[in-house]
Amino acid sequence: MKKIVWDDSFSVGIEELDKQHKQIVGVINRLIDEPKEGFDPDEVAKILDELTKFAHYHFKMEEQLLAEHGYPDLQAQQDEHKEFRVELANLCMDSMKNHTIIPINVLLYLKEWWTDHILVKDMKYRPFLTGRVGK
Repeated sequence: MKKIVWDDSFSVGIEELDKQHKQIVGVINRLIDEPKEGFDPDEVAKILDELTKFAHYHFKMEEQLLAEHGYPDLQAQQDEHKEFRVELANLCMDSMKNHTIIPINVLLYLKEWWTDHILVKDMKYRPFLTGRVGK
């Protein structure tokens, strides 16, 4: 599977959020780099745990920023984030049961969800925050 390649199209125009998005993409790319057979389940568990914790931190910060500025679609963002946390927890549990390969559905979900979330969902708040928040 190809890694997510970060470019300017991923920028939401807020430096701290872009930095966090890059870090999340980096964690997902580390999972994509793991050998598909004979991978170290402890290393994968560690990476998934890191992703879970950092995504929680990122969502909290992003939601707080949107709330501070009265973003009208905040609830949709919160719902999307909640859905991701639930799905990631389920995927983590499922992947723990399978110790021979990294399930492709985990990689596909993470790659597709984050790509769509940043490029589509998060881009909806970009014009709203432009001029309201310093870079």
